[in-house]
Amino acid sequence: MSYVKCVNNKAYIQFQDQPIDDAETTDLTIGKVYKAAPQTEDDRRLGGLRVFDDSGEDYLFPADYFEPYTYNRDDESLEPATIYLSKYVKNILHAEARAAQKSVSALVREWIDERLDLPAH
Repeated sequence: MSYVKCVNNKAYIQFQDQPIDDAETTDLTIGKVYKAAPQTEDDRRLGGLRVFDDSGEDYLFPADYFEPYTYNRDDESLEPATIYLSKYVKNILHAEARAAQKSVSALVREWIDERLDLPAH
């Protein structure tokens, strides 16, 4: 799986004898990072890239609507992430962190590193 950044979201389906629609597609946001599905031969032949868009479904979009999203060593600043958990899950998470002798944040960062295919830094 790879990640891509949206650089274009104009409507791309045009019908003969109709003016070009300059509207934006509602399921892509310029600058947003999306997960791309493995490209099939048919996708390549059509010049498309299958992306999980804002609807959560995977659709074929023009490949030139995206650029690869790669690790940038110059942008290593940390940003907060907020999640909401039930009291039960929160307590379990705290218990797991105590048992591992780690903070909850360290436990979650470790979990992310183990499960996502992130570049080494």
